[in-house]
Amino acid sequence: MDGRFRCIEWLAYCTFFIKAIMKNLIVKSYLLPILLIIIIGAYSCSSSNKVMSNNPDIMTAIDSNRWTFTVIQVQPQVGRSQIANGSYSVICAPNKLNSYLPYFGRAFAGADVLNNTQSPLNFISTNFTLNKQEVKAGRWSIIVTPTDQRQVQQMNFTFFTNGTAALDVTMTNRSPIRFTGTVSSK
Repeated sequence: MDGRFRCIEWLAYCTFFIKAIMKNLIVKSYLLPILLIIIIGAYSCSSSNKVMSNNPDIMTAIDSNRWTFTVIQVQPQVGRSQIANGSYSVICAPNKLNSYLPYFGRAFAGADVLNNTQSPLNFISTNFTLNKQEVKAGRWSIIVTPTDQRQVQQMNFTFFTNGTAALDVTMTNRSPIRFTGTVSSK
């Protein structure tokens, strides 16, 4: 009988500690997300201050239409995004737009897929319209419409004066594609 009592006492002792540990874990599990939210909020506040810094070289490049957009990431409409190797770019000069961009996505009827072995975003345009507008302080929207390229309807650039940039390309017979990267003076 003495052995059974010790075994029951030991089980009660273990269940007490298990309940105490579980109670602490439940309390800690509520504190962990709250702590993470506070840390992430503090980090995002410090990183947003960095975004607002203005680079006069980039502002001058945007004003004079002499800039280079370098691709870091490619995001097709369908499928997963891919990291670019840094060799893809769009170079803008006042009378010339040099686009060297990859394309992967869906081609619809009428797309020149069989006769063309290169990307439809590989071209040099000398006949294009460029409309730029400062949307907010430090954020520019530049819409380029190459009239001598029938595959590309519109290239919509979003530039920030801290050097980050995005490009959304609308095409005639293909699904749209998005590029993120950096902008720099030419």
